[in-house]
Amino acid sequence: MKFGVYSVLAIVAFLPVGARADSVADCNDGSNPTQQIRGCTKVIARTMLGDPLSTAYMNRGIAYAQRNDMKKAIADFTSSINANSANNFAYYNRGNVYLDLGKAQQAADDYSKAIALAPDMSPALLNRGIAYEMLGDRTASIADYRAALVLEPMLQAASEGLKRLGVVSLVGE
Repeated sequence: MKFGVYSVLAIVAFLPVGARADSVADCNDGSNPTQQIRGCTKVIARTMLGDPLSTAYMNRGIAYAQRNDMKKAIADFTSSINANSANNFAYYNRGNVYLDLGKAQQAADDYSKAIALAPDMSPALLNRGIAYEMLGDRTASIADYRAALVLEPMLQAASEGLKRLGVVSLVGE
């Protein structure tokens, strides 16, 4: 069962002189994972700067995840975090892979890091709620579903999570 929604960021920061525009375009194009992996690999080989390198690793990790190569996806998301530890989307996406693999505690830890960097990241709150639900932590799960709904009131998956846990109201149990 796939829980994660993989985020795609465009590489808009500085690129070194050797980086070709078509490699960058391929790295940013999520419609063809094979082409995206090839483009991101070229960008990574030519990029030394933290933000663009982090984004290239993240985009390639997304492509690997879409191809169900979760080991490579996790490695690239980790490399993305190593290149820029403030990349909340890298933590979020690595959490999605962990959640897809049934590693709920690792997923919750990554979502917590993403939320610490971006407290208004409703998808991370939603998915951490799912992870907590998988771990059997009803109280934490309810809190995250509610927080996600405060940010995004029409978030159906959060409402469904509350219903699964027997919570009928956003305010009371």
